[in-house]
Amino acid sequence: MEIAPGIHRIEAPLGDRFVCMYLLAGSERTLLIDTGFASMPDAYIAPYIQQVGLNPAALSYLLTSHIDCDHTGGNAALRKIAPKAVFMCHELDRPMIEDVEVMIARRYSAYFADHGIDESAETKAWFRRESAHVPMDLSLRGGEALHLGSGWHVEILHTPGHSRGHVSVYDARSKTMIVLDAVLWNAVLTRDGHPAFPPTYRYPALYRATIQRLQSYDLELMATSHYPLSRGKGAIAEFLAESAAFVDRAETALIEQLKAANAPLTMKEIIAAVGPKLGSWPLAAGSALAWPFTGHFEELASSGQIMLGRSAGLQTARWNG
Repeated sequence: MEIAPGIHRIEAPLGDRFVCMYLLAGSERTLLIDTGFASMPDAYIAPYIQQVGLNPAALSYLLTSHIDCDHTGGNAALRKIAPKAVFMCHELDRPMIEDVEVMIARRYSAYFADHGIDESAETKAWFRRESAHVPMDLSLRGGEALHLGSGWHVEILHTPGHSRGHVSVYDARSKTMIVLDAVLWNAVLTRDGHPAFPPTYRYPALYRATIQRLQSYDLELMATSHYPLSRGKGAIAEFLAESAAFVDRAETALIEQLKAANAPLTMKEIIAAVGPKLGSWPLAAGSALAWPFTGHFEELASSGQIMLGRSAGLQTARWNG
């Protein structure tokens, strides 16, 4: 559906959730943001582009917002549909965007060696089936502008936190910010609005800075990958404020648990203790707290507030404040 002049939201089912891609259609050029999983360009993206009277083969640009299979998996299929399109992403995420095996090793299995937390073999096999990556044509750093025709320019912003190289797109003309997964509220939701799993920010300081940056814009519409649209200043302010508040709650809960234990704790022990206090997602989904908690571990260890060690092959953390 068209959510602002020239900006279209393409929604596809993702199990009990959904994922959204975005098409920006100017008078001279078109920009697609993300491709979903491998089947989505043929099943959802190309048909929508045709539905609005455009030629999918004439797509000008593909912007991959960040490293995750539900955003990158359709890149190879999209390359076949639009062979002349310029494929681009942020330079910090490019190695994983170009190679699903690198993404699995460095993104989804990143918590196994230290914490014994990993995606199942079945899930990783599904990622491989549903992800076909291709080389990018262009690396970005943020701050670039794309001219889509008739004086319409959109800006690419570096909005890290969920990943190091996450990018968003700002349209000053309609005061629209397409943030994808740059901010993740207090849970990622199912289609019917129930918590599916916790916010998977990875770098707390960067994530907080991104939220603050987004709060500085005068926006009328904020568009994400997995949530309903936020329309109006009040709804946008609430979403951003709650995203920031969750980071504070998560960090506080982690610290309080370490203080109360007065002993080294593993990541699994901390998640089991504080996960149910932070959200009502399914118990097994709490393992995704390894993403933000790893970032909090790193920051607290760097400031000397916790000491990291090992026990039975797993990393432990102990309060040192």
